Amino acid sequence: MNPNPMTLRPSDTVATAADRILKHHLRHLPVVDEQGCYLGTFSIYSLLKLTLPKAVLDKHGLDNVSFITENLVDLAQRLGGRREEPVRNWLNIHEVAHPDTPAMEVMLLMLHGRTTSVPVVDKTNNRLEGIISFWDVLEKLMGESA
Repeated sequence: MNPNPMTLRPSDTVATAADRILKHHLRHLPVVDEQGCYLGTFSIYSLLKLTLPKAVLDKHGLDNVSFITENLVDLAQRLGGRREEPVRNWLNIHEVAHPDTPAMEVMLLMLHGRTTSVPVVDKTNNRLEGIISFWDVLEKLMGESA
């Protein structure tokens, strides 16, 4: 577990989050309030939602988008128009682990949540204690098999 993950505040902008994701090659950034309580995660999936047309993201969605003529410039303009929005509007709420959650449960949370990291949150005060990434799990598994 990384006990000191990079985090965002709910008022941070999409531009700030995108910059951190790009600069540090991250997939997920936990969002915490002033007391360090976990609120959710802003991720590359949040950025995809901000970039793609609404028709693609609709609950029933489109299976075939080949008829949509938008190009990279159009997608970049859509994302650019959302740069100043606060990340609190685009949080993903995933299941969390606790400091005593067994490794197998953490792996199932990753699998079922289709995520590569799981926030670790204190049960009593909801404070973010760290984040367990797929890489943390794989390192442990490979070390145990040696």
